[in-house]
Amino acid sequence: MSFKSDVVFNKIKEIIRTDKDLVRKVGTSFRINVAGPNGTVKTWTIVAKSDNPYIGDDKSRVVDIEININDSDVVSIATGQLKADEAFKQGKIKLKGNIAKIMQLRNTLDPNMLKL
Repeated sequence: MSFKSDVVFNKIKEIIRTDKDLVRKVGTSFRINVAGPNGTVKTWTIVAKSDNPYIGDDKSRVVDIEININDSDVVSIATGQLKADEAFKQGKIKLKGNIAKIMQLRNTLDPNMLKL
């Protein structure tokens, strides 16, 4: 099943492979569980800690923070219609793990970088 947020994660994948400064700036790892229509869930693992960044669906990788979010909210954050901290305050983002690292999500889903 196709998710609206697939375009966001594919763009991140493209950028993270070439932008070593972004990888150094993010310096953490996420598992993002995206809830889609009809109760479907798609998982994206982003590891931006070294010169070998990874983005894909490898659920076996250990991550610093796990995020649960709706498909449409990912798109809203990535396009600048919703700020990540506002989404968290509104209960649209659920976190587990090292929540101090959540601020790095803003760098990863930066609308100016993604230009969707």
